[in-house]
Amino acid sequence: MVSAKGSFKNIYAVKIHPNEDLLEELTRFCKERHITHGAILTGLGSLKQVSFFDPAEIPGKPGQYAYQNPIEWKDVTELVGISGIICEDEQGEPSLHVHYTLADKTGATFSGHVNTGNLVFATVDMIIGEIEGIFMGREIDPTFHLPLFCPKQL
Repeated sequence: MVSAKGSFKNIYAVKIHPNEDLLEELTRFCKERHITHGAILTGLGSLKQVSFFDPAEIPGKPGQYAYQNPIEWKDVTELVGISGIICEDEQGEPSLHVHYTLADKTGATFSGHVNTGNLVFATVDMIIGEIEGIFMGREIDPTFHLPLFCPKQL
């Protein structure tokens, strides 16, 4: 286990408007405010187009899995919940790792790793926390050969 202790520096209430791309707007928001250490604490809303990844088994690949082809559809979908981490990449820019849970018109739920291509229907409302005292970063894991969360004490 790896851990680090910090505190919230700022809390932001964010509303994303119709037809805006969820991940692109989140990334833009973080870049404009220079947020490279944070968390998406909660969120809800609706989407009219979705695109997300779920892991797929890849025999012969280190770690045996990866995200491959996105799952996509165009239909009004309820965004039941969203969460994620905001890390700093090698260039000092925000790098977001975001997951959500969706419900379709039948009530069936789906979840996964958020991709670009999620267009807001009516609204997406979120609470984002900016963290201080922790370097929120990701490093290539030797087992999975993927960039995984690796917090460090500042």
